Amino acid sequence: MKAIGSIIRFYFTTFYALPTLRDPHGKISAKSLLKLGGTIILFGYIFGAFGYMSWEVYSSLYQILAPIGLARLVLVYALLYGGLVVAFISFISGFSTVYTNEMETYLATLPVRPVHLLVGKAASLAIPHFSFALFAMGGGFVLYGIAEKMPWLFFINALLVVLMTTIWVSALGYCISIPLLLTSKFFRNRDRILVLVGLAMMGIIFFFNFSINRFLYSSATPEELMALLQGPNETFVRLLDALPPLQFILVALFKAAHPWYTLALLGIVGLVSLAAYGVFFVLAPLHTKVIRLFSEQHLKRMSRTQTAAFLKTKTGPQRKLVALLLRELRSMNREPVYFLNGPFIIILIPLLIGISLVVSLGNQGSLNELREAIRTSLTPLYQVLASSLVGAFLGSATSITCTALSRDAKHISYMKTLPVSSSLYLMAKLLHGLLFGLAGSLIAVFLGLFLFQLELPLGAFVLASSLTFSALFNVIGLYIDTLAPRLNWESPVAAMKQNMNAVVMILMEILVLIGAAVLTIFWAQTWVQLTLAMVVVPLFLVGGLLAFYIPFGERKLRKLEV
Repeated sequence: MKAIGSIIRFYFTTFYALPTLRDPHGKISAKSLLKLGGTIILFGYIFGAFGYMSWEVYSSLYQILAPIGLARLVLVYALLYGGLVVAFISFISGFSTVYTNEMETYLATLPVRPVHLLVGKAASLAIPHFSFALFAMGGGFVLYGIAEKMPWLFFINALLVVLMTTIWVSALGYCISIPLLLTSKFFRNRDRILVLVGLAMMGIIFFFNFSINRFLYSSATPEELMALLQGPNETFVRLLDALPPLQFILVALFKAAHPWYTLALLGIVGLVSLAAYGVFFVLAPLHTKVIRLFSEQHLKRMSRTQTAAFLKTKTGPQRKLVALLLRELRSMNREPVYFLNGPFIIILIPLLIGISLVVSLGNQGSLNELREAIRTSLTPLYQVLASSLVGAFLGSATSITCTALSRDAKHISYMKTLPVSSSLYLMAKLLHGLLFGLAGSLIAVFLGLFLFQLELPLGAFVLASSLTFSALFNVIGLYIDTLAPRLNWESPVAAMKQNMNAVVMILMEILVLIGAAVLTIFWAQTWVQLTLAMVVVPLFLVGGLLAFYIPFGERKLRKLEV
């Protein structure tokens, strides 16, 4: 058990890269305290947001079903819908972490039992899965228990059901993913897996957003809700009839006053845990083989024509700044973690907002009515202001510049040996951010033309103001990452998604944009004042910051040691 505990701790710290109280030298510093405190606050906010959303959904469901005597359906939906969501998340997580990086090959050579490695990996993933299951399933259980004044054993039984579900779906996920990776060469590519997993997660996010909005906008009356749930109700009835274990779980929750149901669930949790360990014992040799297959490199011999084409397109002479910019683009797009958590944000946020609008408009009015309502409630000046703020956020929310040096930590020592000036190297990183800032600004212009029907001169103003603000944020982000880059990391996730510089930058962008909106609303009453506030002042700040950044960045880059 001591070996399994150490492996769980190792995988947990590797997967999530959580800040520790002590620095690498074993000292407690103010920086480590701030990082730990900020992480705790962030996790508290995330858990609170998920908990509130879960409570609202189940509360709306209960308020409509209870008056017509169908309150028990809340438990059915929590058990089946929540269980399916947790199962999918578990499969995606297991599938994407069977092989994470070259570290897996090294671990496979250590004198550690293969089953302990697999159990440790699965347990490190099951911990957050259990937390997620508490919201997806436990929210409905808790609401029903409080509303129906169930005995205290009900809540213990509900907790055991959530725990049992988490253990079972964790084992099931590896039962599917490991044989699939072993038999299919197509999936034995880490980048390809990350792309597929990222797209699948985006699909789940869109489906979840669509389902929640559809439910909230379609549940005005019990009749509408029952019509909406007619298909799932029939499916769930067939599942309950076909699966006696589900019937037993529901009975154990409905008749929680009898202690023997709690004892039975405790026994089932124990049996499921032993069965999961047995599954991992059988899969452990296959897991080791999958790791070895991932570490193999397959080389393809090119023909003379392919070689000539490769040399012409990849090794031809280019200007240094263009070559460095292309390097930034390729490194971002080649690593799926960077792309999905960076530039893809420009696409993701408008899609989520669009899904909410489409669902709500399906029952509350047409798009033309919405556009007309917005146009009549906002003056052209405020329409331009809203579009500009959206473009500024989209153009700077990609976290490209505020993680620029952190993402390059493994290559900085090599770059410093090349005959390339530090200023060109840093300017290429800034241009990379500005390029996607332009993409976000163009999306904002399109939204302004589509929703507000802005005239072309006003669209040009939106482009200029949003691009100026996004340039300001990108320069500030580059300042922050140059001042305190995260250079010591093992996983690309830690370099970008778990980088505190990105968190600080996102919060700063939100605060600055809110401040700019308030200042503009109360002060800028003319187009001249709006131009001064949204274009001239940010442009002046960008020029001033760049003038100071070039010598500052060159000095910091010379001192950086990885």
